[in-house]
Amino acid sequence: MTFTPIPSSIQEGFSSYTDFILIGHEHPDADCLCSQLGLAALLRNLSKNVRLISKGPFTRPEIKEMEPLFESTWSYPNPHGTLLVLLDCSDISRTGFPEDELEAFDLMVIDHHASGSAEGKFRYIDAGSPSTTLLIQGLWDQYRMKPDAQTSHWLFFGFATDTGFFRHMEAGAGPVFNRVAEMAENGASPNAVYRQINGGRELNTRRLMGRILERARFYCHDKIIISWEKKEDRDELGIEDRDSDKLYQLLQSVAGCEAVALIREESPTLSIIGLRSNNSIDVGRIASRLGGGGHVKAAGCAVEADRETILQKLLDLFSEQI
Repeated sequence: MTFTPIPSSIQEGFSSYTDFILIGHEHPDADCLCSQLGLAALLRNLSKNVRLISKGPFTRPEIKEMEPLFESTWSYPNPHGTLLVLLDCSDISRTGFPEDELEAFDLMVIDHHASGSAEGKFRYIDAGSPSTTLLIQGLWDQYRMKPDAQTSHWLFFGFATDTGFFRHMEAGAGPVFNRVAEMAENGASPNAVYRQINGGRELNTRRLMGRILERARFYCHDKIIISWEKKEDRDELGIEDRDSDKLYQLLQSVAGCEAVALIREESPTLSIIGLRSNNSIDVGRIASRLGGGGHVKAAGCAVEADRETILQKLLDLFSEQI
């Protein structure tokens, strides 16, 4: 693969504004948050004023320590002279903040997802990149600057989580490894990132995984595995999140499995859906049809419906590709 050249308008946008607000999608993952942190460090090196905002929630264990680095409320600043930068998604409706307030700002979008709207005065979309943090590393290279060790850690951390620590990488990814090598040379430790992603789990997270595994069933001619977790499970066990990456690994390794869908019930009428694919099934397309986004191999969305309705929607959409 090759990275899409950085549009000249991106540097023009950076030079045209003094004040920046960096924002990502609601229910952030590490790639979203680390892209914000990596770009914030670059802009501050360029003597810009930067605010970092995230709606959260920061329930994933691996991102909890980042929460103090972000504002969580939208304070409606004056849009004059301020550029709003949307990272890791291209639709302001996914931020969780008031759309009418956000629309008052000039907008830049930096994302690696093909799905989403065509918003933004300045746009840098590279759907071939495995993570948005790789695009941020490319911006550092464009300015011939080196991020410090902490920033490099964030950039590698975002990349590692979005690729399942390299599991989703295919042949021909030399340019990706070149950028990852830069991160390591600049101070990122793969060992430290691996421990951050996989360590420090409470015993009850394993009990929750057990319940989800027990509910897992094959569908669509025994090619799709779907399971779910209830809010009552988390309340009873006293935990906010499961070890998602480990859970996907366990289910995707089942013989015959081509894709996995996990339904996390937030309320009787709202669920967060995570999707993973082993082969040719495009789960990004499925997520997009349900109002979310992602890639061929990994995607997600939030759906307002009861679990049985969501299950039928998923089965209909998976059936279109089998």
